[in-house]
Amino acid sequence: MFPPCEIMVQDFLPAMRGLVALELRKGGMSQSRIATLLGITQAAVSLYLSKDATYYKKRLQSIGIPLDEVDKLVKLISNDVLESAGKANEIFYAFWKELLSRGLLCNYHKSIYPLLSECDVCLKAPIYQSVEHMEVLRDLEHALYMLEGASYFVKLIPEVAVNIAVSLREAKSELDVAAVPGRIVALKDRPKPMSRPEFGASKHMARVLLRVRTVKNDIRAVMNMKYDENVELVARKLGMNVAYTEKGDVGNEEAVINAVAVAFKKYGELDAVFDKGGVGLEPMTYIFGKSATDVVRKALRIARSYIG
Repeated sequence: MFPPCEIMVQDFLPAMRGLVALELRKGGMSQSRIATLLGITQAAVSLYLSKDATYYKKRLQSIGIPLDEVDKLVKLISNDVLESAGKANEIFYAFWKELLSRGLLCNYHKSIYPLLSECDVCLKAPIYQSVEHMEVLRDLEHALYMLEGASYFVKLIPEVAVNIAVSLREAKSELDVAAVPGRIVALKDRPKPMSRPEFGASKHMARVLLRVRTVKNDIRAVMNMKYDENVELVARKLGMNVAYTEKGDVGNEEAVINAVAVAFKKYGELDAVFDKGGVGLEPMTYIFGKSATDVVRKALRIARSYIG
């Protein structure tokens, strides 16, 4: 038996511990604190810190791991481990499973065990969420935390409630877009998400975002909220780039989605698109940006001015 878990224990985990230890030390953290966070002894931390980042990166590169992905993972783990060991484990293990499913470790594994020349077990395994999936979900969770702390935003929650959708960089379908199942509602005078964000959770918002991205690929997030003349007035006073949908008398979801994308095609850079609704369609403001936190910041700026 030649499981790839050996590579995890002997190569991947030690190198990642070394890089994370160096990153935390660079931030001024003591060796004893680093040892506690990484679950190792202080003597082990001292040994890890005796080598530089290049040593560990070369080790990881030698087993087939792209260095740009290593740098991203080190930053994520170094941030997450300060908040929760569970979160750090989650993203570390998600990355490891992604390495396996992409076959990045196969050549190294087979070089150790030539008997595995015909092996493709990892490639047949279920495709796990990538580090990018984890980044998107983290971004959404942070945005929801910001929103929940802003009680004043409830005045801008429409009847159909609020949602925030964020896409992967190369999103192709609704399953590549994360949102909040059940949306975000007003509960005891505060915005409250009905569930934790997940991929494939909002059909309408995902369709809006995907359609806009055919025109402006750098747009990664959209959020809906109430529309009235005061919302528009505030957004304009704040210097935001805004536009209306131009859909005529047609009042259906597809017409709205198409009209939002047409607005981007016509005006280019936009922070908000206003839709005045129609028969069976509530007037709506769509806020766009590069991330969930980006669109929430814009929405909260409007909300603060709206109530004040």
